[in-house]
Amino acid sequence: MQRIDKLREVLLRKRLDGLLVTSPVNNNYLSSFTGSTAAILLTQKNALFVTDSRYTEQAKKELSGGFELKEIKSSKEYYQSFLELVKKDGIKTLGVEAKQMTISQYEVLKKYLSKVKISFEPSLIESLRETKDDEEINKIRKAVEIAETAFKRTLKKLKPDILEIELAAELEYNMRLEGSERQAFSTIIASGERGAMPHGLASRKRINKGELIVMDFGAVYKGYCSDLTRTVGLGIINGQKRKHYKVVYEAQQKAVSTIKSGVNLSVPDKKARNYLKNNGMDKYFTHGLGHGIGLNVHENPSIGSRIKGIFKAGMVVTVEPGVYYSGEYGIRIENDVIVNEKGCEILGADQRRLVVL
Repeated sequence: MQRIDKLREVLLRKRLDGLLVTSPVNNNYLSSFTGSTAAILLTQKNALFVTDSRYTEQAKKELSGGFELKEIKSSKEYYQSFLELVKKDGIKTLGVEAKQMTISQYEVLKKYLSKVKISFEPSLIESLRETKDDEEINKIRKAVEIAETAFKRTLKKLKPDILEIELAAELEYNMRLEGSERQAFSTIIASGERGAMPHGLASRKRINKGELIVMDFGAVYKGYCSDLTRTVGLGIINGQKRKHYKVVYEAQQKAVSTIKSGVNLSVPDKKARNYLKNNGMDKYFTHGLGHGIGLNVHENPSIGSRIKGIFKAGMVVTVEPGVYYSGEYGIRIENDVIVNEKGCEILGADQRRLVVL
């Protein structure tokens, strides 16, 4: 109920009489329901949870306290249930999720709620999700632990001529063995010149001696994601690659040193970027420094040189500087970080040393 109460306070400040929530992730956040088809209509007095017969039993088991569960059998019943509560609670202005509702859904909703003003709200619940409580943080810790353990086991399978997709499959299998519910995202394995693609999904390319391999992966534990990137070498790795790896690691550490509650979200990106610039490498860093993680692997806040806003205690974010040399190789190091009042805590193993197999 604590999350519902916080959201009700937001609705009062926004002068909204109610909020219709249809995003599966936001429904999960508010109600603990993990199914894919449901809606919540929240007012100051009531919290209506609507789903169909496929999910009724699941909802009975998973729903947190304070929700009235209603099973619907048709789209007409779906909208009628909203209309009944709108009339009962005297809703005049109803918020809807701007990023979730389609034009066709809006048109049908407006047909049923013709006397209600519909207000498109882009990130009411997402803003609440930016900071995590202790329970959420512990789930992310576990997701990081699962991913780290699986990564270490997977390295034993890394050998010349293995396909990138074979290595990805091994990593995903090991995460499952360690307790991951699923992959947090499609696993990235990008070796050699493919490493210059920041999001180079695992391919049928064979991994060769002398190459760097960028491995970006994440586990999910009780709904919460981890997101790690490790760059490793196979065989003899030349001095330039080792030097670039060292600089990227140091850039990450410079960025992490700036993170604490109250600091602007742009500061760590600028710190890392300036360090890379001093080493002649900034033009090869082609993306922002990081992002929030939680129920989604990418969520607020974004961390970049042009991002406004500040870090808050309880945020969990990625710090992932990288450099990408077209036609040659890429290097990225990513850890998840918990923000607190005095600084931050890095989750996952320190990446000071380039692992070469």
